[in-house]
Amino acid sequence: MADAVDELDKLLADVRKTISDNRQFLEKLVDEAVEDDPEDETEAMTAEEDFEEL
Repeated sequence: MADAVDELDKLLADVRKTISDNRQFLEKLVDEAVEDDPEDETEAMTAEEDFEEL
């Protein structure tokens, strides 16, 4: 029975580590996406400014 408890504790620790790793990965993706957005908006504004209004 003690073996089952040890295995469950190890599994729980692995799951928590995986969740932590996934959270860090997602936060990194969000940070990269936020950094890319201002450039896209600047390019969009520049493209709009290239056209004259009729």
